[in-house]
Amino acid sequence: MDEKIKQSFKMMIAYQKKDIELRKLNNLIERDEALAVMNKYRHAFDDAKRAIAECEQQAGVLLDTFAELQRYIEDNETALAELENTDSGESEEELERRVKRLESLKSKFQSADKKMHDIQDKAKAVCNRRADAIKTGNAAKQKFAEAREKHGKLVNSKADELKRLKSELEEMRKALDPKLFAEYAKLVDENKFPPIVRAVADDKKNMFNCGGCGLNLSQKGNASLNDQGWFRCENCHRIIVLLD
Repeated sequence: MDEKIKQSFKMMIAYQKKDIELRKLNNLIERDEALAVMNKYRHAFDDAKRAIAECEQQAGVLLDTFAELQRYIEDNETALAELENTDSGESEEELERRVKRLESLKSKFQSADKKMHDIQDKAKAVCNRRADAIKTGNAAKQKFAEAREKHGKLVNSKADELKRLKSELEEMRKALDPKLFAEYAKLVDENKFPPIVRAVADDKKNMFNCGGCGLNLSQKGNASLNDQGWFRCENCHRIIVLLD
């Protein structure tokens, strides 16, 4: 391998090693159990908040229904009072009509009474659900705060290390070959990490394997490795290098 190309790859591999350190540290933070707990209780709090909003909406509907039913009962009570004031001079037909209306009103009152009890039962259920949601929401809020504090301690404990690694990578990048780094970045975007891997010798076949996907290289790949010191894997497209 040409000495200049070899140095470019060595610098790129050193950068990659540092990049791996940073990614491991970021993964440690992103996969922190406390962060998972935060997400869990954030969803629980949001669910409780939605339940409370639904209860308040249902309560509003029940109050409107109750007010409407109350007006209905009052109107019927007025009609009942009028019907109870009988006139001795009324004909038999008029009295019969009055009785039928009284019976009709009695049925309406029974129906209204049932609806009142239904509203009371529903109102009780809504109140209980709202109380449970408030209790659940408050508990979730407390658990979320505890997990956030724990996660915050982890982030703070790793802040200096994160800053150092980012700074070192930024400084190292200045000396990298632009074209080689562009290929590196492209493979990273394609989730091929690490992008640069070493050739793995297969002593039984006197050939090489890709250090990334493990595929046996073709005759062309082996020839390129021996000739120029690097080759693009025909399977995963990582850059395979043959270094001392």
